[in-house]
Amino acid sequence: MKIAGATTALVHTLRLILLCTLLLTMGGCSRMSESWKEEVRLSDGRLIVVKRTAKGTITRDIAMRATGWKPKETTLRIAQVDGAAKPPVWRSFLIPVVMDYDPASSTWSVVATYMWCSTWYDMGRPVSPYVQYISVGGEAWRVVPLQPGLVGRRANLLTHIRPTGESGLVREQYKEMHWRTSSDQYKSISTSWKTSC
Repeated sequence: MKIAGATTALVHTLRLILLCTLLLTMGGCSRMSESWKEEVRLSDGRLIVVKRTAKGTITRDIAMRATGWKPKETTLRIAQVDGAAKPPVWRSFLIPVVMDYDPASSTWSVVATYMWCSTWYDMGRPVSPYVQYISVGGEAWRVVPLQPGLVGRRANLLTHIRPTGESGLVREQYKEMHWRTSSDQYKSISTSWKTSC
């Protein structure tokens, strides 16, 4: 009787250890931290290279295959560009869609959008899915109302970020392939949009 009780306790303990190990493994493997360089075409025709990072949690299907990711932070680091003031690193939990520079006002702009309904809810369910950030003369980034001149602007940043990582340098041709299959919200800045949230 004592042996049966001890065996049952041992089996129960081993199951608990196995379950805890599995949960810790899944939690550790679900984190994502990627970095890459990317070619970006500005509206004046210049082709620059920016450094990007994406940190978040990998989403998985029932078979534990990576199906996407939920961002916690994305960054853009702009190297020194001739005739342009270098801004600080841009960082947000949103996905950047468009980046540009206006030499007349020494202003960098980044337009970003949400990826998940929960982010949209946390933002207070805004009318527009886009948030515009600017850095004037190298000063800190700040949020401004979306400039009408940006409406209709085609995305020039990689928005389909793979949870398994990107290559060392993402070229324009690669982004063009993904642009064709992206959701409308990631293709260009629009004032008319539909949400499934």
